[in-house]
Formats: sequence, structure tokens, C-alpha cells
Amino acid sequence: MRLLALLGWIAIAVTVLPAEAPPTTRCGIEMRNVALHVADGVVLDVRTLDGEFISHSASNPPVFDDPKSYTLRLRAADLGMDGASLTNLLQQSLASRPSPLSDVRVTIENDELHAAGKLKKGVSVPFSMTATVSAAPDGSMRLHATKLKAVGVPVKGLLDLLGLDVADLMKMPPGSGIRADGDDLLMDTAAMLPPPKTEGRLQRVTISGNRLSMRMVGAASPPPRPATLPLPSARNYLYFFGGTIRFGKLTMSDADMQLIDADPANPFDFFPAHYDDQLVAGYSHNTRRKGLQVFMPDYSRVRASGAMLKPPRVR
Repeated sequence: MRLLALLGWIAIAVTVLPAEAPPTTRCGIEMRNVALHVADGVVLDVRTLDGEFISHSASNPPVFDDPKSYTLRLRAADLGMDGASLTNLLQQSLASRPSPLSDVRVTIENDELHAAGKLKKGVSVPFSMTATVSAAPDGSMRLHATKLKAVGVPVKGLLDLLGLDVADLMKMPPGSGIRADGDDLLMDTAAMLPPPKTEGRLQRVTISGNRLSMRMVGAASPPPRPATLPLPSARNYLYFFGGTIRFGKLTMSDADMQLIDADPANPFDFFPAHYDDQLVAGYSHNTRRKGLQVFMPDYSRVRASGAMLKPPRVR
């Protein structure tokens, strides 16, 4: 009887323990010094990023060509964004669903964020807002309005007099990644990003010069990483390791592939939606441990001239 009871407890334990994602459905990802184009006009300055790609299929690996096929789960990332990129991100997010906000423009200066646009409240009313930024407890970015004007007239006092707040005026649609909280706006930066879906929360945000600096963290647990990179001296790169990843017709198991900036003088300008253009313009080397070094020109260079890299001569 004791043996049967023990076997029963073992069976229960096996049932309730969460199953770890099989190696074929995920892949580790590491980025260093990458100007990452997440969409047209939206560039994330990725100083560091560590995480994993999780496939949406139980039997197929993440497909890099199809950003809807996987989720980017973060462990830690240090990111930056300027006002132009934040403007384009907001406009693209708001354009995808009905919203009371339109024509939003963002600038960042003097340790403050400045936003202007139109607010539809029966009729379209021009507004402007000056705000400080901070990380909210839920991991979103809080924009605290220090100044708020409509049609050029300060309105915060009027809202208080009428018993209203920003939430009453800016009722944002579900899924937009933007919501109001009293006189503040909360932005879920991970939810606002285009595919792949990003899992992570904002831990810290500051304004440095004319840019936002963000620290994001998450629950990623990527596969074991080799002790060294395929090209250890590289400073600007994307590195795929462990698990399985598919690029075009290439499927790499026990991944060990490093996409390397051919011009390390500045961050690696990389656009995933057009990576094949950068890939064709570059060249690659196999390593003795069956890994792959892929050297690519910056996206801006390929777009401007279509120049091809010449592989170094092997003597």
C-alpha cells in the first residue's frame, strides 16, 4: 500500500509540473549594439538584449521570416528610442484601431517629453502636453502631465473644476497599449511594438538628452549558451544559440549563428523585415564547431547603394 501511495504521489507531481519547451520550439537570442528597425520609421537602440524566441507551434521552430510565428521573451534589455521613433510607434499603434487621438507628435528635450496632437471630443481639439516619465508598478511607462493645454489654453484647472481628468477625455481602445490613469497616461511599450509579440516589463525609464533610455526585464530562460561567440571579437551583432531557428530555407538545430556588423565603427543597422537584402549583400564563414559567422553591411548602406561586401582573401 505504501508503494502504491508513493507511486500515486509521483504521478501527481509529474502531472502538475510545467513542461519545459522542447529545444525545437525555441532559440536563445542575444543582441549587442544594434539599431533595430522594428517597423518603418521605428528604430530601437539595442545596447544589450538577452532572451529567447518561443515558437507559437508545438512542433515547429521559430521562423525568423515570419514574426507572427514566435514570441520574443525577454530576460533583460537596455533600449533607447528618440522622439521620431516614438512618434511613429504611437501613430502606427493608434492607426490600427479607432482612437480619440490623432496626429500625435512627440519630442524629447530638457528631461521632459512633449506631445501634441488632436483629441476628438465631439469635434477635433488640438492639444499639447508636457510630461515626465517613470516606470509604473505594472511595468508600463507612466507619462505624468505637468502641463496640459487644449486649443492653446491651460485646461488642467478646468478639468479639476468640472471633476474630470485625463481618463475622462482619453478613453483609449482595448489593445492599443495606451490607457489613462487619472491625469497620467500609461503606455505598455511591449504591447505597442509590432510582431513578434514581446514579453517583458519596463523596470526603469529615464530621459537622456533627446532620447528615452529603458531597462526591460522578463521571465525568459533561454537554452544554454556556448562559452564563446563564433566571432568573440565582434562588438555589434545578433547571436542565435541553442534550440532551433529557421531562416528562409535554412533550419539550424543546436543553433550557433552570429549576424555580425561588417562596419563596427557604429551600431549594427539591422532591419529584420529586409534581412535577406543584407544577407545577400554579405558573406559567411563556417566555424570548426559547426557554427556560422554571417557578415552583413548596414541596412542604410544596402538601401542607399545596394553595395555588396567582398569576402576577405584566404591565404
